[in-house]
Amino acid sequence: MKPSSVVYWSRFFIALATGFGSVYAFKGTLSGDVSTFVYATLAVAVYAVTAVLYRYMLRYGEVELKGKNKYITLGIGTFIFAWMAAVILTYTVLGLH
Repeated sequence: MKPSSVVYWSRFFIALATGFGSVYAFKGTLSGDVSTFVYATLAVAVYAVTAVLYRYMLRYGEVELKGKNKYITLGIGTFIFAWMAAVILTYTVLGLH
């Protein structure tokens, strides 16, 4: 599997896990704007950890990903939309609305 595919698909699955996990972990303890802030902060933190993981642990750089800072930007849109879908779905299914 190409390094760009590894980054893209792993961010997709990590986003789903982050969305489901954050809502489930904090269910009933947060309300309103506070929950939105906590979920978003957690997602940004997880995304930052993935960037560090790809850059320093897997050593994906400019050559492997074919571009400068691709370890940061590759899959960001997918991460955001998959995370949002997971949060909304989990929030609705758990009946927290």
